[in-house]
Amino acid sequence: MRHFTVLLLLVLAVVLPSINANPYSYSSSRQTDPGDGPGGVDNDGPGGVDDDDPGADGNVPDLGDGNGIPDVSNATNPLCVPWYGIRDAILGGIFHGRCGDEARASVRLAFHDAGTFSDALKAQGLPNGAADGSMIWDPTEVLRTENDGLQPIVSILSPLPAQFGVSPGDLLHLAGVLGVLACPGGPRINAFIGRPFPLNVAPMGLLPSPEDPVPKLIARFADMGFTVRDLMALVGAHSTGKQRFVDPALANSSFDSTVDIWDVRFYAETAAPTTPPDVLKLDSDVNFSHNASTFHEFHRFINNQEDWDEDYRSAHLKMMLLGQNISTLTNCTELMPASINLTNLTINGTVDPTLLEAAIQKYRAPWLS
Repeated sequence: MRHFTVLLLLVLAVVLPSINANPYSYSSSRQTDPGDGPGGVDNDGPGGVDDDDPGADGNVPDLGDGNGIPDVSNATNPLCVPWYGIRDAILGGIFHGRCGDEARASVRLAFHDAGTFSDALKAQGLPNGAADGSMIWDPTEVLRTENDGLQPIVSILSPLPAQFGVSPGDLLHLAGVLGVLACPGGPRINAFIGRPFPLNVAPMGLLPSPEDPVPKLIARFADMGFTVRDLMALVGAHSTGKQRFVDPALANSSFDSTVDIWDVRFYAETAAPTTPPDVLKLDSDVNFSHNASTFHEFHRFINNQEDWDEDYRSAHLKMMLLGQNISTLTNCTELMPASINLTNLTINGTVDPTLLEAAIQKYRAPWLS
């Protein structure tokens, strides 16, 4: 049974991607007017005059060094102050500033943690899943078959809630949004703190399986509160994924040909009749690209980075709040660094590896090692 593991970025890289590999094809519908101001599209890159991602609360301040990294000295909410250090411990001590194994696994872990939530169980008052950090709170959850491969990241993250005096859910889901942001092109998603400790171990049998037919998958995600559009946005997280368990003979094959960056090539390549070298297409993804119920929402993201960024951000935010009361949480998006904008790294429709590495060196410098 290969549950959420392969449906939502859940079989991910086990080797650090090489930044000097083949150039990355990239297409975007973003406008290029650098003067659209705060709240518009971030066209000038981190640290410029237009630093915030649409849909994320608060602007990324220009701190003078042009790296788009909010510093604790600029904190506006005292409750968020301790989380600047936790951010740095994750981005630096664990991710090392890059879209590597631990960053990808943290995104996968966030899906696994939240993916057992059920509106039906909630209505019946039964023990339920939630975005509550139970995956790093209960030592047995990670041993389930559908969680194969998550043991290393769970081992790394599990001690941190006690170390920093925070809840498992807050720690795990901050790591999830930082994992997205660690991948160049990954959107800046709102960060919330204040989740209580888990009430129970997550129920079994609720993580969706890629062997399920499309109608069953749609129904299961609807039971979590997701629309078809949400689901199609979420599966795009395969953009930076690799598989190890679906086909062990092809272990470490990716789901698209630009695995080092968070882009929309996954959608075009999944829907295409041919498969690029070293790429594995999941049956569930191919089915989504062709099924009448999901065709439109899947294809709307082809060559449309801006729409995907917006819809993925919204769907991931919904996911990381499953089972939580947002009115009791504190918005700490102020500590999130800017996204690395792929538009400025693109030459003739291709993300240039040299420019990409230079951007990583500039905008993730404090965390690189």
